[in-house]
Amino acid sequence: MDERVLTVETHGDPLGTIRRILKTIWKNAQLDALLVPTNGSGEIKAKPLLLHSPEELDSFNPFRPVMTSNAARFLPELQTREVSKALGAVLRPCEMRALKGLEKNSRLSTAGLLTISFDCLGTYPLEDYHWRAAQKGPDQLTLEAIQFARQGGIVPYRFRSACQVCQSPASGEAQFNIGVIGLPIRQYLLLTLSHKELEKLISGSDLGLREATQDSITAHRMMVAKVIERNHRVNERIRQGMADIFPMSVEQLVDSFSQCGECQKCMSICPLCAIDKPTRSEDGKYPLEEVVRWVESCAGCGMCDQVCPLHRPLSAFFSFVRNRLHQELTPALSSSGSALLH
Repeated sequence: MDERVLTVETHGDPLGTIRRILKTIWKNAQLDALLVPTNGSGEIKAKPLLLHSPEELDSFNPFRPVMTSNAARFLPELQTREVSKALGAVLRPCEMRALKGLEKNSRLSTAGLLTISFDCLGTYPLEDYHWRAAQKGPDQLTLEAIQFARQGGIVPYRFRSACQVCQSPASGEAQFNIGVIGLPIRQYLLLTLSHKELEKLISGSDLGLREATQDSITAHRMMVAKVIERNHRVNERIRQGMADIFPMSVEQLVDSFSQCGECQKCMSICPLCAIDKPTRSEDGKYPLEEVVRWVESCAGCGMCDQVCPLHRPLSAFFSFVRNRLHQELTPALSSSGSALLH
């Protein structure tokens, strides 16, 4: 691998350190604009924010535990509109997975897009977040998230169902990846560069960068693995508790969508459906191959859960069926020497 893992001292201010990292990258990359999640604002907004100045990052807060949209859904249109500009995007791991899915299924090019991702510590359901923010204040919720970063986040049953069954809350697929899970982030965090040549975009800064120790890398990876295993167990409990409606195969998933009527709210908010939306055939069903492609590329962001009028745990549905598909394909792929689907 050509990646580089660095330690960044936070001196008791992880949020300020992340802002300094982003400002340094922005200035050295000479970006014209940077897309960031909505939670940098004190308000709940439907769309991510497009910043046009590094100074606007002073209000950006990646630890605020709320998610109102998957930013990847807006990138195809943004790239088309801002075709001549240098763009960057700060994405959660599920948003990064959605971007990769768009690139895979729709030939969307991310070659000119600078990507930055950060470990996700979980998000609350919207109504729950509103209530907690009113009781404690948004800043206190941020402090709670930071406090429990070393343990992989706060008590997970409080989170959105999608966060409880997340396939991986760790960053890793972007050009710059900020690691906080399993780490004493009031002391330091990890900054992983996908390629060594990206070091020029963080050079000349006062970030106090140094090579990460193997102990810090291991601590991060071990806690991420524990969170993933915990989420897998939660997914299994959900499946067992909802056995009467849980789709056990992609065919059953197709049937369940065919019974939904013409709602399609889940597809309207899904980042993958933004430019690759399944359509019903003449018999009223969705083609199996289209649903398979959708399931395989599902990012697990849970936006579909938030809008489903039937309150179905669609993230858990997709996660389980995707795993079943991979298990069925593994023997055939292994015998042919091919790699597993991602």
